[in-house]
Amino acid sequence: MENPPIFSVLRAGMSIHGDIVSDHGFTCLALVTGNIGASRGLLHIAAGGVVHGNVDGEHVIVDGVVEGDVVGRTSLLINGRVKGRIIYAGTIRLGPNAALDGTITRIQAVGYAPSPQKEGVAVTDSATEAVEPASS
Repeated sequence: MENPPIFSVLRAGMSIHGDIVSDHGFTCLALVTGNIGASRGLLHIAAGGVVHGNVDGEHVIVDGVVEGDVVGRTSLLINGRVKGRIIYAGTIRLGPNAALDGTITRIQAVGYAPSPQKEGVAVTDSATEAVEPASS
């Protein structure tokens, strides 16, 4: 018999300060100050959920608010508010309530994991390698 899918919920009213890393998907209705990552499955920032940090998942749905970079490695659906870079491989959909303040970049590499942007380092359009700027 196959293992049933594992799914977790960060409930409304919770406040989490720190990074969250999961090997399966989950739904976030909480206030999170930190980065959220799921190595596989659906990562859902539900309506009412607020993340002050980066969100990185295989399949990502944003119905709430994210103030940070959002990476969807296979699919990305935005029907909430994102203030930061949006990086996706595969498909992206913007719903009727999507509010974006940032850039949208499509990447080729499915295994991309965001890293903090260093000052003075330009990122290529494939977002897989950093290029040092020329010295003046």
